[in-house]
Amino acid sequence: MVNRSVLNVSVPSQPTMAIRPGNGTFRRMKYAVKSAIKSGLDSFGIEIKRNRGGGVGELVSFLENIRARGFIPRGIVDVGANRGAWTRLALSIFPNASVIMIEPQDEMEPYLSKLCSSLPTCRYIKAGAGRKPGELVQTIWSDLNGSSFLPPVDRSQLGSGKQRKTQIVTIDSVLAETYPGFLPDLVKLDIQGFELEALSGAQNTTFGRTELFILETSLFSFLPRQPLTREVISFMFDRGYELYDITGYQRRPFDGALGQVDLAFVKSKGRFRSEANW
Repeated sequence: MVNRSVLNVSVPSQPTMAIRPGNGTFRRMKYAVKSAIKSGLDSFGIEIKRNRGGGVGELVSFLENIRARGFIPRGIVDVGANRGAWTRLALSIFPNASVIMIEPQDEMEPYLSKLCSSLPTCRYIKAGAGRKPGELVQTIWSDLNGSSFLPPVDRSQLGSGKQRKTQIVTIDSVLAETYPGFLPDLVKLDIQGFELEALSGAQNTTFGRTELFILETSLFSFLPRQPLTREVISFMFDRGYELYDITGYQRRPFDGALGQVDLAFVKSKGRFRSEANW
């Protein structure tokens, strides 16, 4: 700590010139600083530009950005709702949206039932989503986050409870029969490689109606029959949707390589692609 009495430094009670944001001197100083920084970075071949859309791979930034540009979904479908964390996040940004959560795991029922009790705009269907209604065997991961319908059936795992028979519904039946007036403006799927199977059962009620899809994709086939990212992009393109943004990603622990990316898809001729300006 500096003892000003020893140094006999006098401190004026008011600055001799006010430097405020509206002041001309402030603006000149600000410009001079920016120019000096820009000039220094230019010498290294570095250019700084304003980022209007938030960071790549940041779901919250992405959702806030599309909200700022006027996208307010009336209805959201959360396939693979798990404990409801994604739905809660989406509703923190779009509080007036109605939500249908589809989740098959028994362990998630208390969480999702509680969420529906606290938020009357939320609905919960305890089932998996697939190509056609029926029953499939789901392999249950210990963390309950990676459970999947892709691994082959193993009788020993069925007996131990690591695999279990699970009811399957189609998104088409949910939207056309259970909730026929629902408007699925935003559909998110995070179901461990089963996304295209679920979307194959959503051909009549989402494609052409849904403005935005957010899908988990994988760059490696971590599970049998798991589609790769390029296959998901092709599937969506064939149905009139273009890749629009990256809302999340994970690197695989094995070697740090990019393993999964959550991709946003929008209508090829929809509101998000109405302008081609840079």
